[in-house]
Amino acid sequence: MYLKKSFQILIIFLLTGIVAYPAELITSITRDSLNIGESKYFWGFDKWGNREGWTVPDILKGTVSGGVLWLTIQSEHKKETGIPWETQVWGTNQGYKIVSPSGLSIPAGKFNKIVFRLRNLSPETDGFVSWCTAEHPDSVAGVIRFTMKPDDKEWQNVICHIDNNWKGTIDRIKIQPARMWQRGDIWIDWIALTHGKIKEKITRPDLCGSDVVPKIKLPGILQKDFDDAFNVLDECLITDPIGGFNYPVMSPGGHYGGNWWQLDLSLEVAGTKWVNQKFVENIMRGFSEVQAQNPDGRIDLWSGSAIRGESGDVSSLPAYFEAGYDVATRSDDSTLQNIIYKTMKKYLSYWLSPNKRDTKTGLVTSVFEETFSPNHKAPGIIAPVDLNVAVAKGCFNTYKLAKYLGKKAESDIFFNDFRQLSRSINQFQWNEEDHVYYNYNVVENKHDKRLLCTTFNPLQLGIASPEKTKKLLTVLLNPSLFNWGIRPLTSISKTEPEYLEATGDYNETAWFGDIWTLRNVEVINGLEDAGRHDLASELTWSTIKTFNKKYCEYITPGTGSGEGVQRYGWTASQYIQLIIEHLFGINYNSFEKTIRIFPHIPTDILNREIEIKDVIIPLQNELRLDLKIKKLKNGNTYISVKSEDDSIPSGIFLEVCVPDYKKKKVLIKRGNESQYQPVSKINDLTNVSWIKIKMEKETEIIFK
Repeated sequence: MYLKKSFQILIIFLLTGIVAYPAELITSITRDSLNIGESKYFWGFDKWGNREGWTVPDILKGTVSGGVLWLTIQSEHKKETGIPWETQVWGTNQGYKIVSPSGLSIPAGKFNKIVFRLRNLSPETDGFVSWCTAEHPDSVAGVIRFTMKPDDKEWQNVICHIDNNWKGTIDRIKIQPARMWQRGDIWIDWIALTHGKIKEKITRPDLCGSDVVPKIKLPGILQKDFDDAFNVLDECLITDPIGGFNYPVMSPGGHYGGNWWQLDLSLEVAGTKWVNQKFVENIMRGFSEVQAQNPDGRIDLWSGSAIRGESGDVSSLPAYFEAGYDVATRSDDSTLQNIIYKTMKKYLSYWLSPNKRDTKTGLVTSVFEETFSPNHKAPGIIAPVDLNVAVAKGCFNTYKLAKYLGKKAESDIFFNDFRQLSRSINQFQWNEEDHVYYNYNVVENKHDKRLLCTTFNPLQLGIASPEKTKKLLTVLLNPSLFNWGIRPLTSISKTEPEYLEATGDYNETAWFGDIWTLRNVEVINGLEDAGRHDLASELTWSTIKTFNKKYCEYITPGTGSGEGVQRYGWTASQYIQLIIEHLFGINYNSFEKTIRIFPHIPTDILNREIEIKDVIIPLQNELRLDLKIKKLKNGNTYISVKSEDDSIPSGIFLEVCVPDYKKKKVLIKRGNESQYQPVSKINDLTNVSWIKIKMEKETEIIFK
């Protein structure tokens, strides 16, 4: 995003040429147990008013009393003026440092750890140690990140692993104790140099190994191309704690650096969950812990958000509601399911609070990154379609999860929230004259008549009525507007004056025309919910083909060139999701103990068999699923479902669906036995033929 772009220089500075190992919390270290060597490499701050040669910027105060160095973390913004929303995301980025005496003459091979005993009553989780050498005393020779517990009244020992990164003779050390610079205090009892074992690397969760990645046979899609999408996810992996996240996590990829972002990480869960359920479950635990620092239920936009630990005005487009629901319904861990549910509840409380929701219209308002509609206005003015549908889906998914967990009264409340927000979307964002949904200015009481592809987002969950759906589809299928039938949908109509095809590195103009998986997956979901499985199949296949081997941020509609970051996490993840969950149509629900197969086969591959093998179904005893599908031009569909496992847990059911509901029979073959069974409708899907049978090792199903 454009805010990410403005931070690239700082990230590159921090990471260039340096492996940044975070700190550990070492509770067993004491002052007496340290192997500190010469006394000049230990600073105890025991004498009143004596900083022992350390220089402290005036804004950090730096008082020495009571045997500690007291640092005051604060913003330069006057409290009475409030914090601008941009600053709430980025802070002041001052990077104030406390600096040791010069002339330390530290031999690089003698010490490899810097240890602090500190008390942190700020929301800060990350700090940085840098150093200068005697050979180059005026330049920074390297930077290492350390982490600490935030808002913790207890003393904590934090170790920063320099390890093999020191070279030459170290002249002085600089410590940046904060990243966000908004509020709080840090007391440093002592700082010491010591020597210890090289920090062991954290085991990387397997996101791309041959043992976990499914095997596919698809026309025009090579296995190595599919494998490479998982390689992209692995490249985004961060194993060390960062930004309050104490589990392995994922960055957006490319030059956005080692940071997590709510939207990117939530979208990366979509594909990653198919290879490592434990990893994505820990991501949910990490989200819960980060959210717990904020009093308003907000999940921060990114790991460096300046207002962590405070109430604020800025989050980001909340894909978490879908990620959390998906992980919870695939898990068999009831404790985790309740953690996710509570996190979803708290996050909804943020979005539905008067701070975000307009009381007159009932719509949720935003700033940029909470929507990707071009909009740089202040909070509380624009209610965008994409955000309001995302929050409505949050209400619906929280309602469903509450129902699964037996919380009937709470589920009713969330379903009522969903209905109320859906009514607001239809009342205020629908334009009957143009037959589309527009963003709405709640201050001026008018539509922002800019035709974005988010106009189709209300197709999801039946938010758009059948009458409105019919009118929307006329707009969708007009190739002069959003490129239907040529490539996936453009982000803004080609008829808009602002339409352009952005190339090169990202800036916000990429939302004025280019093709994003994020935009197209939303429309695919809506077409499926509306029962237009034929159109969903075509857009699914078009998006898969367009982004195959191009796991970049976005693609230009005219040339099909991949632009922005070339190895982008959410693109690779949604590409994987489209193949497994939409083309092959595989899903698993642990509450219902059901594996669902609902393929969406485009006209391009009719009469051709497609196959996916070794799909991991996260049962207590992991199940591997093989699936073959062949749909004929006459509408007959052949589906083979097989597991190589000798035993399938009892009580597991198989649901198989195909588009179109007609009064016909389906032939089920198992071993030497076969039987006809009538199909029926299914409540949560529209325009679908459906059967539900007990899962067995091998089943062939023929819809004729």
